[in-house]
Amino acid sequence: MVLQHSKEELRNLAQPFFYKSPNNSSKTLIILTHGFTASATEIRPLAEFLKSKKYDTYGILLAGHGTTSTDLDTVHWKEWLNDINKIFEEYAPKYNNVFLGGVSLGGGLSLYLASKLEIDGVFTINALYKFSKMDVFLSTLVHWFKLHKPKTDERNNWYLENNLFSYPDDSVAAAYQIIKFLRKLRRKMKKIKTPTLIIQSQTDKTISPETGELIYNNLKTKKEILRIPKGDHILTVDPNRKRAFEKIGEFIEKLVE
Repeated sequence: MVLQHSKEELRNLAQPFFYKSPNNSSKTLIILTHGFTASATEIRPLAEFLKSKKYDTYGILLAGHGTTSTDLDTVHWKEWLNDINKIFEEYAPKYNNVFLGGVSLGGGLSLYLASKLEIDGVFTINALYKFSKMDVFLSTLVHWFKLHKPKTDERNNWYLENNLFSYPDDSVAAAYQIIKFLRKLRRKMKKIKTPTLIIQSQTDKTISPETGELIYNNLKTKKEILRIPKGDHILTVDPNRKRAFEKIGEFIEKLVE
């Protein structure tokens, strides 16, 4: 197996980024957010696509990510919202149009902020929305002990093969923070008024493929759903990502001034 990037190079690519159009000509900003235990590496391919459409794109790195997995043990879910909100407050006034989008946890965070911020649209890719009752029970029971659940060797090798910087294990304490956050998110769904695009892989093995339908059905705003027949949870690096990227481009194009 030949890696395109070394582990140290991936760590550098995991950091926040800002892709700007030539001559600072874009009037549209898209803020992208990655998933749990991941990093900005998983949103770079989508950002490159959006850059080709001459949109400015900012890639977030969430608190506790891009370093070592133990850094997640003390993070509160509000810190993740603040990471996105800080960039929004700094850059949104400079643009005519602003969109939020994210993968997995990043999708859930984007939905939550869509209920609070004045934006033009929000899109999610395989967004987290609800954990199983067993996952909730176990995380609630043991999160105080700051345990870590190792991922499989197969999955960790897959990250490297796809040039992703991601932790080799899950922080149970941080997973408990996600559970608390998702409870808040589900209460906010009816307050989302911005146009929303939901993208869901039908072969997602991390969350139930029915999650996209659940989100869609709980939204009361103008909404669309795109079901991708085949695709990994991290669809942004999957060979089947093209249709999802095209749909996101179409979604944004319809809404920009």
